[in-house]
Amino acid sequence: MSLILNGSVQADSKIENWVQINQTLNFNDSLGLFTEVQPRISYSEGELASIIARFAPIYTINSYHSVGFGFAWFGSYTPIASNETRLFLQYIFSHGAGGSSLFAHRFRAEHRALNTTIDKAYRLRYQLRSLHYWLGSSNLRLLLANELFFNLNTTAISGPVSGFDQNRLILGFNYLWSKSLNSDFGYLNNYIRRPRSIEDRTNHIFYYCLNATF
Repeated sequence: MSLILNGSVQADSKIENWVQINQTLNFNDSLGLFTEVQPRISYSEGELASIIARFAPIYTINSYHSVGFGFAWFGSYTPIASNETRLFLQYIFSHGAGGSSLFAHRFRAEHRALNTTIDKAYRLRYQLRSLHYWLGSSNLRLLLANELFFNLNTTAISGPVSGFDQNRLILGFNYLWSKSLNSDFGYLNNYIRRPRSIEDRTNHIFYYCLNATF
């Protein structure tokens, strides 16, 4: 399915299911290890579209601030197989604990090595995530989140181009199973700018995420 804009730029769309499993292992009040595995299934193509694995040691400064430095591997299988590795640095500022709404601002800088280009790519990401207690429930919360991606450099052909890269908007719910376990579920709209192609892309995604803390 495609949409022609201004007679020249097209945007195609796909339907996918992303399942994300996050685990944070706390060694003490300050140090922890974050791990993530996320397979992404394409309903449009009927197969595994991609998978990402990420881990990062986390240092919690206090109840508001934390920093982390980690490694990620991303494999894509459609339309052609490709992969990349990433080193990333992140900072999270959280506030609103004890109130009716919780907010988390995540800033992430990425150093990317892609097999589609000989150049290294650099990207910045900013996510605002908010939880709002729903209809007086102590367990069910409304989830609203948005993440912006910006490429910092232009690489050789077939690689990223500097400027706006993509946006991810999540509308859904979060359910608190216990103090250490909660789930996100909802709709994720992923718009991707593709300046090296005639088509940008909009992915319509069924999103589920399990968050566990130990």
